[in-house]
Amino acid sequence: MRDTATRIVRRTWWLPWLIGAAVVPVGAATALQALSTGQPLSRTSFELPRSAHRVVYEVTGSGSAPEIRYVTDGVNRTETLRDVPLPWRLELDLEVGPALGVAQVTAASPVGCSVSVDGVVVHTADAPDGWTSVSCSSVIRP
Repeated sequence: MRDTATRIVRRTWWLPWLIGAAVVPVGAATALQALSTGQPLSRTSFELPRSAHRVVYEVTGSGSAPEIRYVTDGVNRTETLRDVPLPWRLELDLEVGPALGVAQVTAASPVGCSVSVDGVVVHTADAPDGWTSVSCSSVIRP
């Protein structure tokens, strides 16, 4: 009889481990459910950051620029103006988030440009002699 009991113990040594592995997660889930408020998390708790920024695009020079292109939504929507008298300036509010935003202005002609975000000039550039285009841009964080 003793040999039979020993044989059963040796063959089922893993059984307490299996039961423990099942009881621990079930107990943890039960405890979490008992401690929770029962209300689903509100959608606002998962909203990613967004922010609005005042952006000023400027293109300097004399005469007119055959083309000025600028970002209008902080991501990838652009507007193109043709035969624009210089100097040119545009102020707009860009909402950025949850990803990074971009403020960019590009002009064709021997000109200069600048981009300001929230009153701070973040990029300026001048087209060197003989060059006919210039681009200014900046990444905007939410």
